Amino acid sequence: MGGAKNCPETPRQKMIGMMYLVLTAMLALNVSAEVLEGYSMVFTSLKNSTKNATIRNDQYFGDIQFLYEQNPEKVGEWMDKATRVKEKSDSLVNLIQEFKIGIVANADGKDADPNGEELNKKDNTHAGGQYAELTTGQGRAKKLQTAIEDYKKFAEEMFGNDTLRNKIYEERFSTAPQYSEKNKKEVSWIDRTFSNMPAIAIVTMLSKYQNDVRNTEAEMLLHFTNAQDAGDFRVNSIQARLIPDSKNVMQGGKFHAEIALMAVDSTKKPIYYLGDNQLESQFIDIPCNQIGAFPIKGRLEIAGPDGNMVAYHFEDQYMVSAPAATVANVDMNVVYRGYDNKMEISVPGLADSQLRVSANGATMTKSGNQYICKPSAKDKITILVSAEVDGKVQTIGSKEFRVRPVPSPSAFLKLPNGERWSPTMETTSRLKRKDLLDATIIAEYEDGMLKADFVVTEFTIKIPRGAGFDPIKVSGGKFSEKQIERLRNLKPKQEFLIEQIKYEMKGAKNAKSGTLTMGSVPMP
Repeated sequence: MGGAKNCPETPRQKMIGMMYLVLTAMLALNVSAEVLEGYSMVFTSLKNSTKNATIRNDQYFGDIQFLYEQNPEKVGEWMDKATRVKEKSDSLVNLIQEFKIGIVANADGKDADPNGEELNKKDNTHAGGQYAELTTGQGRAKKLQTAIEDYKKFAEEMFGNDTLRNKIYEERFSTAPQYSEKNKKEVSWIDRTFSNMPAIAIVTMLSKYQNDVRNTEAEMLLHFTNAQDAGDFRVNSIQARLIPDSKNVMQGGKFHAEIALMAVDSTKKPIYYLGDNQLESQFIDIPCNQIGAFPIKGRLEIAGPDGNMVAYHFEDQYMVSAPAATVANVDMNVVYRGYDNKMEISVPGLADSQLRVSANGATMTKSGNQYICKPSAKDKITILVSAEVDGKVQTIGSKEFRVRPVPSPSAFLKLPNGERWSPTMETTSRLKRKDLLDATIIAEYEDGMLKADFVVTEFTIKIPRGAGFDPIKVSGGKFSEKQIERLRNLKPKQEFLIEQIKYEMKGAKNAKSGTLTMGSVPMP
């Protein structure tokens, strides 16, 4: 409130200025007091809401427990989940309560409420940070943050990671950093919750989390109640169904099916008909000796509430197909000698366990969902497929494959970043001298269609010297110190040769081996 040099303040003006400052401070104190009082109102409301939610959730849990006692087999799964939900929710609510008690104790000292439900020094801005250990590694705060995040994931899993539920819980239990307009940067959840915040604001926020936990607990318990109720079969119509083992039947096999009523009273025994012929049971067995589509129909009769027989009709069809096998070579349309050829072999309508696979001129070994074919013949092999159907082994089919030796690979430089390089490749990035000297000589198939594993045993480089080349040989696939020393002295774009690259194929009997040449390599 200072005046200009040519118009100095009078004592009266100075007094008015001082009074204005005091009044402004008093107004600020009044606003702060009103804000703190507002927090107190919300704090009290949340406490009451959480207590009521706890009583409500105990009732929900009791309902599930009662249903479990009536029918343990039906409700057992949901009772187990409800117990886990209650334990998980109580654990997080209790941990948050420990924080509230600790913050209230820091703020009010010896006069603190031991239950953390009443707070006197609402404007204390240090109590929360002290209890959260902001200056000593944030141990307690991180423990709480982790517990909230774990509970969020737990709730999402209980709902089967439903997209809508996930979105709700991601927002409800978010502990992600948020951008602060005041600080012009992202502020962590720990700092924005505990750092320099009035104690009443912190315990109010913690009470809000407790309330969120109890509401989420209620949602999960209601979900479990509805889920076990969904197991009750409530119907307004009853239909008969034919349930076949398979609608595709191989010639010589049997069509096997069960006639079922979708809503059944176990005290009443239905009567089953195929066409107009009464059956001894609900199972149907029809010999299948002809190929084609065959209709099937019948009815199920059961006594109604008035004692009169009520008929429910069914109609369907089944297919009878000729024996057939599907044989495919995953890698190529030929098989390679000295290589694990992966084969997919299946028969429509039959399980893998029913198949019997062998080969003339090769061994066939089951590996997961595929077969490994290792040819021993030189020219061709025949893969034979049979299957066990109704206790009998039937021949399904066969397929002939040509046998070829494994083709020779190509030589490459494998750079430190994992890329391959050779003088014949079209490369988008320029080769660097350091990458070249750190590279490894490898032998691979350029197109990657075959997955054979080769190892380089030795190679030779020829470095320009006078009118000729000076050869330097080394074992393995890495440049030796002597080779690197000579290569470092080459000028940019000066070329050297990589030749006599010897390789072997790993993991195969009578493994393929040979010698490759990479050719001229320009020094970067």
